[in-house]
Amino acid sequence: MIHSRLPRILVLPLALLLAACLLSSCEQRAPAPPASSTAAPGPLPNTAQSFETAKKWLYEKVYYDHTRTFYCDCSYTRTPGQAGQINLKGCGLQVRQDAERAQRLEAEHVFPAAQFGNFRSCWREPERFAECTKSTGKTLTGRECCQKVDPVFEAAHNDLYNLFPAEGELNGDRRDYNWGMVPGAASGDYGRCALKIDASIRRAEPPDRVKGDVARAMLYMAATYGFNLSSQDQQLFAAWSRQDPPDAWEQERNRRIAALQGRDNPFISQYASRVGTGTAAPAPKPALSCGAKTTCSQMSSCDEARFYLRQCGLKNLDGDGDGVPCASLCKP
Repeated sequence: MIHSRLPRILVLPLALLLAACLLSSCEQRAPAPPASSTAAPGPLPNTAQSFETAKKWLYEKVYYDHTRTFYCDCSYTRTPGQAGQINLKGCGLQVRQDAERAQRLEAEHVFPAAQFGNFRSCWREPERFAECTKSTGKTLTGRECCQKVDPVFEAAHNDLYNLFPAEGELNGDRRDYNWGMVPGAASGDYGRCALKIDASIRRAEPPDRVKGDVARAMLYMAATYGFNLSSQDQQLFAAWSRQDPPDAWEQERNRRIAALQGRDNPFISQYASRVGTGTAAPAPKPALSCGAKTTCSQMSSCDEARFYLRQCGLKNLDGDGDGVPCASLCKP
């Protein structure tokens, strides 16, 4: 009932409003939440706009002359546009259960997408986002939704510092388990490959030779995107980074990705100051980038010529089409 003391000019609008409420049950739809309650600490890297492009860059612009898998150091062959095939016998990798996937090359997220995605609203509640509902009424999955509406998730998901060529079956077995120490010796589930996975405690331990690589990727992702690491994880990754300093390939990989994404991983390039081991890693070379150079006479080294040919698409540097640019610089 409308109160008698209300001015007459308000009576009719209020009565209409009450009638409208009766017809619609006064239902008010809550606005869709933002894709995440946390933003990246600073500007995002210039990562690929899609995961397919990120994988293409990974294989063709970073690992083009280093065709080795991350965990087991297996050689692989890959034709552009095709799935890669892993040479299992060459590295002693034993198939555990899925022979087809064991031979398949896959891009592994060292910091699992499910771990950082689970803190994003788009991952937990994709149905709340209009962009994630198809015309058929079907809702996209959390990962698909986040790639569509969350720039922080998309950049992190496609960040090359977090992607490594890996053996398909191991990638599948590792799932989204945390990194940590797995009790006991290597189980032998994968032959000579020393990766250890314990599904009962949802934990995986990388081989000693790449523990530092894993640690520096995890620390980079946390620092770049604001993802949380427990104090225990931070201590573990600092220890792994000290145990396994950056080698020549990790530094070269860092330079190549920096040229593509516009920034390096400081846990690699500034290793001594970041980790405080007192032993400096070899000084990294300045990051190359596609600039105004167009001829062999402008190249300062064979490495630079290879970079311009493979990553900048400067085909005229390879006049005879043998894959080697600037014969005067890149002598056999």
